[in-house]
Amino acid sequence: MSTIVQKFGGTSVGSTERMKLIANRIVEEKKKGHDIVVVVSAMGKTTDTLVQLAREISSNPSKREMDMLLSTGEQVSISLLTMALQEQGVEAISFTGRQAGIQTDSILGNAQIQSVDTSRIRNELDKGRIVVVAGFQGETSDGDISTLGRGGSDTTATVLAAKLKADRCDIYTDVNGVYTSDPRFVHKASKIASLSYEDMLSLATMGAGVLHPRAIKYAKEHQIKLFIKSSFEKGMGTLVSVEKQSHSEIYVIGVAFKENIARISISEFEDGDSLQAKLMLELASRHIQADIYKQYFNNVLTVLIKEKDLQDVLSILHKEKNNLTYRNLEYENGLAKVSVVGRNITSHPGIKEKVCKVLLKNKVKVKLVGESSISVTAVVEKSEVYIAAERLHAGFGLDFIVTEQVHV
Repeated sequence: MSTIVQKFGGTSVGSTERMKLIANRIVEEKKKGHDIVVVVSAMGKTTDTLVQLAREISSNPSKREMDMLLSTGEQVSISLLTMALQEQGVEAISFTGRQAGIQTDSILGNAQIQSVDTSRIRNELDKGRIVVVAGFQGETSDGDISTLGRGGSDTTATVLAAKLKADRCDIYTDVNGVYTSDPRFVHKASKIASLSYEDMLSLATMGAGVLHPRAIKYAKEHQIKLFIKSSFEKGMGTLVSVEKQSHSEIYVIGVAFKENIARISISEFEDGDSLQAKLMLELASRHIQADIYKQYFNNVLTVLIKEKDLQDVLSILHKEKNNLTYRNLEYENGLAKVSVVGRNITSHPGIKEKVCKVLLKNKVKVKLVGESSISVTAVVEKSEVYIAAERLHAGFGLDFIVTEQVHV
């Protein structure tokens, strides 16, 4: 009997009515003879609400207590969804991350999964039950509840799919696949029928929110087929898997963007390459994602991070100032970044030039343009990110791409 892992995001379980709808979908797959493991996120904006409650109590709550608080959102979802499945006459049982055997490291608030003991899940599957698992959470070696950071439920799903040797992992969301940009804001974005792990990782790393980068890395490592589908429409999706043929002639895949970005500018240092390497190591040890660009014309190292990570990164820079050997830094909030994403970007200098021309023509104020092998990224005011994304999407011909639909 084949095993399928299904992951449903916060929008999919945003109300009890929606839970009843996805319960129907889960039961349909069960009736086809599959073993089913379901991973769910917290309902709708529950996590945001819990964060706000914490802020009303403390301006700097401990990471341990935040994880204790935030983990409750998924526990509500798993219990209600399991009840909805039982109402349909199927046997189902819910597990928290700890009960599902998920062990993480001790970086609270942004933990990474270290191991999974699937024996309890397998035992329930052998009894014919659907197993519903809380995404986004696990347990440290000290017995503390840990959370995996935003998008962590994607990682929970792909890790379980790998450990259970599942046939596939279906990621259900509020759009019916992966698009050339976010269709909620770039209205001429087109759905992409299939993507390689590498291309999906590039889009996700630069801001495409449909799938978390850690999940893609894990799926690639274990060759797990991912299908990105809509919770509310049937038959359409995007397949993410091993690339079957070379598409080296395709330079631009899509336009991705991230809001709520902070910029840290570090200057007055002697060895920029050494500083960059040391800083990357410090941030990686804390699972903090950052884009780091060295601007040679003015000898400034620019670090782009999520606003929520700003205080942690500033603390690291202050604590390690002597080790990192710099003398001055400045920072700024309220920014966004928009990226033209593709392959071998640095071998096509015309892409960076075109990004600048498109944004200049549309009077978008650009604070920084950075380049890597997978993207050209412009830092802009948060208020201008949507117009920047739309104009770049059109400027690189993506408005006119028509992609076939894949039925899964």
